[in-house]
Amino acid sequence: ALLLLTSALVISPFISIPLPDIAPFLPVYGTAVVLLESITAYLLLSQFASNRQVFAGFVASAYLFLIPLVTVQLLVFPGVFAPKGLLNAGAQSAVWIWVFWHASFPTLILLALMAQQKLTTQQVAPMQLKYWLWGFVLIPVLCSLALALFATWGSHWLPILIAKNSYKQLLHSPYALLVWGLNALALVCMIRRARSNNVLYTWLSVALLASLIDVTLTLFAGARFSLGWYAARISSSVSSMVLLCALLWEVNRLYVATQRANESLYQQSVKDTLTGLFNRRYLESQLAIHIDHAKRHKEPLCLLVLDVDHFKAFNDQHGHLAGDDCLVAVAKQLEQSLYRPADFIARYGGEEFVVVLPHTDAKDGMQIAERLRLNVSAKKIEYQGQLLSVTISIGCAVLRHSEETAQSLLIAADSALYQAKAAGRNCVKVAVDEPDITPT
Repeated sequence: ALLLLTSALVISPFISIPLPDIAPFLPVYGTAVVLLESITAYLLLSQFASNRQVFAGFVASAYLFLIPLVTVQLLVFPGVFAPKGLLNAGAQSAVWIWVFWHASFPTLILLALMAQQKLTTQQVAPMQLKYWLWGFVLIPVLCSLALALFATWGSHWLPILIAKNSYKQLLHSPYALLVWGLNALALVCMIRRARSNNVLYTWLSVALLASLIDVTLTLFAGARFSLGWYAARISSSVSSMVLLCALLWEVNRLYVATQRANESLYQQSVKDTLTGLFNRRYLESQLAIHIDHAKRHKEPLCLLVLDVDHFKAFNDQHGHLAGDDCLVAVAKQLEQSLYRPADFIARYGGEEFVVVLPHTDAKDGMQIAERLRLNVSAKKIEYQGQLLSVTISIGCAVLRHSEETAQSLLIAADSALYQAKAAGRNCVKVAVDEPDITPT
């Protein structure tokens, strides 16, 4: 807003300076305004369809109302497509469309504010949504088109506001004060509403300020193709653009927030709530993928199944809260003992954990398992002033590239864990080929 005001003040002493008639300017300007307002209206209607708040729908109607006016003005403007304009337009057609355009937008914004205050319901019922949508689209477009065509074919009934590109008669007519007053009133009302820190109200205030500057520069520029006239067209483009930029920013912010929420939900769905490790669901899905990749590329893969020794007795002696602290400490120690990004660990259930080691043969798998065992046994768990310690038993199995599946690999590693327990616990054992052994 400060930039708009400063720019207007800087050029104000020079706004009457005549400039060349740049032929492509008006088609580019008109096309830009139509596109910007169409996208803005679409986003506002999407917002209305989502939250069913009537204010967004009324503002969308205000932007839709301008599209036929801008389009017809471009067609009838002298010298753009024909020396006297198309559609059998009169000399006053373009300027009257400008009056309708710049009077209707603030009027519709004021009506939107009034509707928000006066309507008994601010949220449309789901069953009535489609009727409101059709109303917000068809009514403003048809009314605007009728008004634009009236200014075109009925221009001989309208007062003269321009002569030889001079706006002197317009400036001294009551219509100039009416248009300027409507824009100023809408701006003041919107600024008061923007105190609620609503994004839509705030940027509508900027859009209305740009529209007011557009009207002011046009009226006091004195003639078409002057510096003020060109500056007013640019300010009008800003009026069409600022709310669109704010809506796009808001859409992007919501998209990022949704992505983060989805990521958070995904993490919650694959993480164990107690230890923060991956859960069994994640293990089963990822282990199948790693096995398939290892088979396809003839790469080794090692699986470790480990169990906290005498965990039931630990729980009975120290209580379940201490047992939870024990599992959290063991999980943290296991995580810190895995150095490669591809390796991961999951809580399989109770006090049992599974470690997946891609690109790892039996020898390296045994070394990693031994490191895990030593690190856990060296860890002291502090609970109510006591330093407690636990050990783990580990079963190790290596992928066979014939008919090995995730289930059979887990069975093999689990059978090796049985061997470690039978050997006195706190040790590592490698699976033997015993496919008939069932898991715990």
